[in-house]
Amino acid sequence: MQVIVMTSDKYIWACRPFMWLWDKYFQPDISKSVVICGFTPPIFELSKKFSFYSIGKFENYPFEKWSDALIKVLDNVADEVFMLVLEDYWLTRQADTQAIRVLYDYMRQFRYTVKIDLCADRLYAFGADLNYGTVSYLDLVKSMPGSPYHMSLMAGLWNRDLLRKVLIPNESPHDIEMVGTVRLSHTEALCLGTRQWPLRHTLAFRGQDSS
Repeated sequence: MQVIVMTSDKYIWACRPFMWLWDKYFQPDISKSVVICGFTPPIFELSKKFSFYSIGKFENYPFEKWSDALIKVLDNVADEVFMLVLEDYWLTRQADTQAIRVLYDYMRQFRYTVKIDLCADRLYAFGADLNYGTVSYLDLVKSMPGSPYHMSLMAGLWNRDLLRKVLIPNESPHDIEMVGTVRLSHTEALCLGTRQWPLRHTLAFRGQDSS
């Protein structure tokens, strides 16, 4: 399983504690690779499974063109199914990597699933179907198309091709989550979550600013 970490020159420093906490809590490590996708390469050493991909020049991707950067990553880096996180999604406890592996395999089998939320974002979304089904020991919840932030960028597994279809250039992360929710709601792609919350992280330092 591939993990993609989106960052910027402004927050590249946050990848260092991200890596430390990831190596500590994402065990056993089921990732094939963890790719930090940013602009200027970091000056600090990356840990074993981490690599860096430069999207381009930081000044060419301002806040309102965040979607352009993500589109380039999808077109050039991302696997068919991958985990997407931001650099300030710092893990706070041991991840249930067995559950994440089960959900990854589920997405590879059921290719109409655009996302499986790995935290509790979809579990507590308004109007969620809490009895959608089960896979292994996990209870699946279905994010309803009319629910807020149906296309949330909180930590999750994504189907690259389905995500690519609903992304458009010149959008900020907030545009993706809000306006993109409307676009996603008009497709047949499923957005799921679980009751079990297999990946627990904090939003370390950033609220509204994702530049």
